[in-house]
Amino acid sequence: MSKRVSLLVLGLLGIALLVGCGGEPPQAEMDAATKALADAKAAGAEKYASSQLSSAQQAYDQAKGAYDAEADKMFKSWDEVSPLLADAKGKADRAKSAATQAKAAAKSGADGAIANAAAAVSTAREALAAAPSGKGTEGDIEQLGADLDAADADLSAARSAASREDYDTASAKAASAQTKAVAVSTGVEQAVAKYEELVEKNTPWYMRM
Repeated sequence: MSKRVSLLVLGLLGIALLVGCGGEPPQAEMDAATKALADAKAAGAEKYASSQLSSAQQAYDQAKGAYDAEADKMFKSWDEVSPLLADAKGKADRAKSAATQAKAAAKSGADGAIANAAAAVSTAREALAAAPSGKGTEGDIEQLGADLDAADADLSAARSAASREDYDTASAKAASAQTKAVAVSTGVEQAVAKYEELVEKNTPWYMRM
């Protein structure tokens, strides 16, 4: 082997050593950070942990930018990239955890509101069914029935929203249903009092107890 060829081989070996001195790219860490961010979004972080997700997204963008920039270099060093990827993954994991907890709390609140509304509707329906209807109260009872149907519709809408995991809407609709049902119960009490007053008024004095 000539001296010139030997020098060329040594030069190429030297370049190879320099190029490879940075080690293998942290692909597994990059993949883990990417997956963690996707998992946070899938857990509902955009709605339930928006500030944490924003922080995680910024950290990820910074880490990916550093990763891509280093990958384009001839002489690579991943020492500064790996900590950035770890930070991005950690923030994404925290965003996912926060979203999961907030979503569970929203579900619990919606479930409780629906249960309260269902109880109020049931109570109102029983009261309405037992309410006397006579001359002077027919219109009141009819209107109360329509109001109770509206409460029932809100309750159905609340349950439908909860099944779609739209817990804000579910809670709002359940609250509306409960308010309407309570108003019906109050209206029934007033209708009963009105009926009894009319009965007494139209009963001869000698038949009154």
